[in-house]
Amino acid sequence: MNFPLASMAVLISAALLASWRSWRHDARRAQSWLQLPAAALLYLALFPPAIPERGDALSVLASGAPHAARTTAPAGQPVVALRGASAPAVVEVAPDLATALRKHPFVDELTVIGGGLGARDRPAAAGLALRFEASAPWGLLELEAPASAPLGAEWRLAGRAAPAARRAELRDPAGAVVDSGAVDAAGRFRLSAPARGLGALNFELRLLGERDAPIDAITVPLIVEAGSALRVIVRYGAVNPELKYWRRWAQDAGIDLRLSAALTDGVHLQSGDTALNPAALAQADLMIIDARAWAALSAAEKAALQAAIDQGLGLLLRADAPLDPQTAVQWKDLGYVVSAAAAPSGITLDRLTGLRDRTAFSVAPIAVGAGTGAVQFSADDGQAMAWWHSQGRGRIGLWRLLDSYRLVLQGEPARYASLWTDTVALLARARAAPPSPPQLPRYAWVDQRAVLCGLGAAATVVTPDDAPSVRLIIDADRCAAFWPQTPGWHRLETAGLSWPLYVHAVDDGRSLRFAQDARATADLAVPEPVSAAAPGATTPPTLRAPMSRWPWFLGWLALIAVIWWRERDRGRYDATGAARAQ
Repeated sequence: MNFPLASMAVLISAALLASWRSWRHDARRAQSWLQLPAAALLYLALFPPAIPERGDALSVLASGAPHAARTTAPAGQPVVALRGASAPAVVEVAPDLATALRKHPFVDELTVIGGGLGARDRPAAAGLALRFEASAPWGLLELEAPASAPLGAEWRLAGRAAPAARRAELRDPAGAVVDSGAVDAAGRFRLSAPARGLGALNFELRLLGERDAPIDAITVPLIVEAGSALRVIVRYGAVNPELKYWRRWAQDAGIDLRLSAALTDGVHLQSGDTALNPAALAQADLMIIDARAWAALSAAEKAALQAAIDQGLGLLLRADAPLDPQTAVQWKDLGYVVSAAAAPSGITLDRLTGLRDRTAFSVAPIAVGAGTGAVQFSADDGQAMAWWHSQGRGRIGLWRLLDSYRLVLQGEPARYASLWTDTVALLARARAAPPSPPQLPRYAWVDQRAVLCGLGAAATVVTPDDAPSVRLIIDADRCAAFWPQTPGWHRLETAGLSWPLYVHAVDDGRSLRFAQDARATADLAVPEPVSAAAPGATTPPTLRAPMSRWPWFLGWLALIAVIWWRERDRGRYDATGAARAQ
């Protein structure tokens, strides 16, 4: 039996019966015939008429699509909602884009609405004409943060937020705020924190709006690595505040320090063996020496130092005072042309260190010739403060900044540590290169495909919930896809080594995921399909899809309200149409 025809027959019969009864008992018989259009509207709401749709075009509601996306989709083409997208119940739902295209085999044009296609869906869109209607951006849009940092160093992150964000704050694993800063007019912000504690740590980045209302948050995973202790020999011609604070930092950083500094004539501060013979220099990683201490070196010590540099030792020259002529000649042989100069005014390092309170630093009254090496860092006004260059297998650096310790006095020991960590790491003797790590995604989410590359012959992922390890299927490019099911720290095991991988929960940093998908989808947008249809190809069929039920239902509801109101007033009149006495 045809159900729509049967329903039509029942509705028509009921409408005729109701109209006849109303005609008999209502003095105002004109409203009796309202039952028939009401029945027609109810039928159209239950069985809306079909309208033609294109068989070669498809609208796709992706995750992050607004609730009104169904009405903004181009008319005359089918609409499919991918998993995770907000869509009306009448819209077809597909687990992924490839499945939707198999159900619509003639499609060669896509209209993607929402937050963009995920990594799993983007390959299916290749070769199709694609138009992308992105949702309005919100929350965190970009984030740059290191995957690892050495213990004790300051690590930095930078990002971009949507216009509603006013301030960003970084919280350590204990939940304490370690840094916060304003979001500028372009949505940019920069934060930093010291790397304390070893292993895998979870920091948290929060975006705040007006009156510190929370807008968005994301976990920032960080691996803090201890590294191996460096052996550093320090020779100073005199004790000064710079040496005092540097020594304290070196001890906290775990550096094996051998120090010699003059207190007065014939009296030296000594810590460890600072002999500059070939055997001692072969065991050292870096030597730091100022101009006065260099002038006091013997010819044999200078020769041994020169030979050690060629074999890989690092050397940092502290140009903290005008050089005597002999020292200037010897430093020129080391690659630096240094001469006396008028003492410049104080400089600032806000751009380098990220300080928010302008602090003046002092520079030695020397000038360094151009072309003496690469600049390590500069002041805010562009003056170079430190240089370095390679010699043999080692590196030689030159500093003319006198008082980096002011960072500590300003309550910024982490920034002081970061400055010296970068310098020591740049100049110290090169160690054996660690094994090349696999190429892991910086950000991965639950139920989203993550691509791992640079794998060995076999690879497995150990999940944090004690579930069985996931064995990866590796392709010819040594890559594999992984769909995590639980958030937290995972462990990739391949080629006999283990590498940590953090997986975010579905709602953790959702705005960043949408922003990444939106950028990748926008890159796929092309006006025409890549491959044109071949001559004689099958013409796409014209589909017929039911209209929306809501207009018909609302029309029926409005008409029923009118009928009810008229029926409510019917008792006020008698059979002759005269009003009854109240």
